[in-house]
Amino acid sequence: MISNKTIHAIDVCALLAGQCNAVYLSTTELALRLALSISYIENILKPLKAHGIVTSLKGPAGGNRICGDISLVSMWDVAAVFEQTCEDTELNEQPIQPYELELEQVVKNTLSSFVLADFVGASGSETKSFTQDIGRFKFKPMAAPFVPKAPNSVFQLHMSF
Repeated sequence: MISNKTIHAIDVCALLAGQCNAVYLSTTELALRLALSISYIENILKPLKAHGIVTSLKGPAGGNRICGDISLVSMWDVAAVFEQTCEDTELNEQPIQPYELELEQVVKNTLSSFVLADFVGASGSETKSFTQDIGRFKFKPMAAPFVPKAPNSVFQLHMSF
């Protein structure tokens, strides 16, 4: 019942909830931390923004963050954005088996019992920013210089024997 997109959306929301409210995470940073493509993250964020779960800010200090109190947003709120429920399939007049309704109710109750705050550490801001790891200009660390282990001259060559 739960798609990979829903699982990734929950991961995105949990990562955003782990940041303090004043911190915005860029789409690039989210993609790097979750090992997903930027376009896939954007496809996840668009419906989350439309449903008021995530808010975004454009510009150099911009990014994405959870909108509102993380103790009020349940995992089902996030999953319901992406998952089609049995009530939605009834509109298409497809036959629904009783076990499907019961399974959906179990999933809904389980996800409703968890909120985003359950997935955040005690301090709420213990996750440090990716830009703090690699610097402000996002340069990769330089490789260690290669130092050959051979003699440097003819005079050092005779000393190696």
